[in-house]
Amino acid sequence: MAAVSETATEQPSAEQFGDPHAEEAIKAALAAVAGPGSFFTGTERLAMAARARVARGLADAETDLPPIVAATVDRVAVDAIATRPSHIEAWRDDGRDALAYVELVSVVSQICGIDSYRVGLGAGLDPLPAPVVGEPVPAAAEGAAKANAWVPTVGIALAPTALSALPRENATKAGLGAAWYITDKVIHQYDVEPGRELTRPQMELVAARTSWLNECFF
Repeated sequence: MAAVSETATEQPSAEQFGDPHAEEAIKAALAAVAGPGSFFTGTERLAMAARARVARGLADAETDLPPIVAATVDRVAVDAIATRPSHIEAWRDDGRDALAYVELVSVVSQICGIDSYRVGLGAGLDPLPAPVVGEPVPAAAEGAAKANAWVPTVGIALAPTALSALPRENATKAGLGAAWYITDKVIHQYDVEPGRELTRPQMELVAARTSWLNECFF
C-alpha cells in the first residue's frame, strides 16, 4: 500500500553529538517504526515517517498513502493544534479504527521528535530502516476507553498517557521520554532531580517554553 523513496539532507553523523541513552532509545524507536504495529504494516509506518519529514521540509520523498492517512500525517507533523473532533469522525467514516489514529500519532510524533533532536544538534537525519515483514498484530490495552480525550486512553488522558491504549507504542514513547527528559513515573514529582546537566527547574523551564511555542497546553 505504501512505497517509500527518501532523500534526506546529508550532514555529519549524529552519534558523535548525542547522549548514549538517547542513541539507544532512538535506535529502539526506529526499529519499532519499521515493524508491524497494531493496524499498519512496517512499510506503511515507514511511509508515514517519510511523509512527516516531507511535511516538515526535512526531506524529499514519494509515498503511497491513502488520502486520509496522508492528510492526517501532514496535520499531526506540522499543525497538530488544528486537530478537531471532526477529524476523528472523518477517520472513522473512512472505516478506520480510532486506535489506528493513535498508532499514526505515535509514529509521526516519534519521528518528529527524533528529527528535531538531530536538527537541534546540527546533525544529519537518521536513515529510515528497512521494513520488517509481517502483518499488523492488534495489541490494545485492557481498560482503554474514551475519558477526557477524543480517542481511548487508559485512565485520564495526559501527556504520559496519550498513547496508553496501545502498549507497544506507549513503551517506545516512554523510552524516548526517559532518555530526553524524565521517566513517566516521576514526571509529576517536581522535587525529583534526574541527575542531568540541567537541574529539574531548568528542564521544566525548557519544557514549558517548548510546549508554549508548540501550543501544547498540557
